Amino acid sequence: MKTNWNRRIFSLVLCMALLLTGFPVAVYAQDAQPTGEITGSGDVENETPIEVDVAEAEDVPVDGSFTLTDDGEPVLEVTHQNERAVTGAFDGTMMNGFYTADFVMPDTGYNVFLTGLTKNNVAQIKQAIIDNYVEGKLFEMKNLGFIDVEKTWYGGDDSQMCVAAAASNMLVGSGWAAQAGFTNSDDVFERFIEAFPNEGAYSTMEPHIPWFFSGFSRYWSYDSPGFGGYLPQYDLGNTGLMDNYDFDDETEAIYNRLREGYTASIGLSLYRFEDHELFGGHEVTLWGFVTDPNYPADSKEHYKYIFVTDSDSNLAKKGKDRRTAPDVMSMIPIEYKDMFNTGKKHYWYSDPPVCDVVIGSAYTLRPYSPDIPYETSPDATLNRATTSDITISALVVTNKPRNFERFDELDNEEIISDPSFWSEEYKPYVTYSESTGRDGKVFDSDKTFYFCPYLKNQTKVDHVNQGGGLSTRLTVTDDEGYVVFQKDYELPESISFQQADFDSRYARLFYSFKAQLPPGNYTATAEFNPNHTAPEALYMNNTKSFDFKVTGNQLLGDADFDGNITIFDVSLIQRVLAGLKNPTASIKKLGDVDQNDDLDVVDVTQLQRWLLGLNQELNIGKVV
Repeated sequence: MKTNWNRRIFSLVLCMALLLTGFPVAVYAQDAQPTGEITGSGDVENETPIEVDVAEAEDVPVDGSFTLTDDGEPVLEVTHQNERAVTGAFDGTMMNGFYTADFVMPDTGYNVFLTGLTKNNVAQIKQAIIDNYVEGKLFEMKNLGFIDVEKTWYGGDDSQMCVAAAASNMLVGSGWAAQAGFTNSDDVFERFIEAFPNEGAYSTMEPHIPWFFSGFSRYWSYDSPGFGGYLPQYDLGNTGLMDNYDFDDETEAIYNRLREGYTASIGLSLYRFEDHELFGGHEVTLWGFVTDPNYPADSKEHYKYIFVTDSDSNLAKKGKDRRTAPDVMSMIPIEYKDMFNTGKKHYWYSDPPVCDVVIGSAYTLRPYSPDIPYETSPDATLNRATTSDITISALVVTNKPRNFERFDELDNEEIISDPSFWSEEYKPYVTYSESTGRDGKVFDSDKTFYFCPYLKNQTKVDHVNQGGGLSTRLTVTDDEGYVVFQKDYELPESISFQQADFDSRYARLFYSFKAQLPPGNYTATAEFNPNHTAPEALYMNNTKSFDFKVTGNQLLGDADFDGNITIFDVSLIQRVLAGLKNPTASIKKLGDVDQNDDLDVVDVTQLQRWLLGLNQELNIGKVV
């Protein structure tokens, strides 16, 4: 952050009186995070959730999932997440598993969701609910311990490292820090301080978390010679471990990620009160939402507050260790509006007396699980500082190739040997990087299929095909696993994949295959360097698969275009008529079984009767 970010905290209590004021509300931890050791298995697969009335809930244990109800309506739902070594804040030992809490805020009816909680957090929330509903006491949560690393006094060697602080919280809350041997976010943060300069960063996706995993981060400088990362066997960028979202347009997706056990940070832009000028940026860790059930989840009015921990909210006193600073979570009211009458709306909040704040992107980290794939090949070096790492960034399946995608190489060996084959005229660098088929997952059998794998080198080491033998392979299997099409292509010795840098974030189309297939369900799989001819840091990311369907002639009544007319076609038309599904051109054409150019309930009835053996005089089932 590039300004003094000194948040005002108004209360030790989370209560309805403060909820109605619109000010940030804080809950404090009495003690800093102590270190500990990992214990237990964290296996809760056989756990049976408990449901009990709130008036009888005093003795409900808080070491598992449970629900408190009032007159049959749930008022607190606690879920013990089934993730090993995923930790909440610390209470002397590292927890295996963490907790989420859903509860109804008294009087307003707002829903609260919090994640990353310990058993102590859950016990205090439970007691606050009981006290309010049974004894009529003020609803409050005091001294809750949260994951909240703090920077030191202003001007220290960590003054600009809010992104590193948020990354530390995310790594601890998601359990990855525990897998690397860390027991608290302060230790992770100080490791970042040792390796990185004291300067601002763009987001938690770059550079700190990638460096933590692999010892390598593109576009950023760091001082860690010989360091290969704590978890180099994982491919952070190509296995969905990290994602980013636009907070304005994808709030519901971020909320759902938290519910799935992900940790998250949000990027903030800071605007002066007096002149509305942008003067800095900041990053905080996101732990939950307060929502209004009177509005749908995809509406802007649904989200009322966010829960965050902030590395600047309670700095350690000058000369003191950061561990002495209280761990604070703030509940902040947010509003979607055009703050400065610019014609653009965003989610904002005010942070008196400092500035107005606009919420930008959110970055999520998947929680650790033993089921997440990782590199197992003994050939992999796991060192991206000295070895290149090629990944297939996309596999495009299409009937409509673009003009820079060439498909005739296997049909004309002279083209392969042509020295200009890899010339600039070929335009091998393109910005396309989606992982799905460009034209959807259903194709006509009377057209040619084109399979286009794209590669990128995600290290600072050039990948050169010295000595030949570097090949690519395209395999297509049917739904029974039989290989129906396979071709290999050996790349020329002149081919190379240049190192990644800030100005070259491109995926390279290195070869394209074409084929014709009969109707059926298929899986296309592209492989690069399948025989490990050339050394790489990882081989697990050299494969990309894509499922697709090939249909024959279009049959009237086959609304879902799967080649068969079934009750599922009836259900699909009903969903369209109910407004639950967009009416695509094929649905409107194939679902209009009475062929009057109007998709309506009559078509549903006619199709149902046809499936029962009636109305056989219609053209249902015939080619259209």
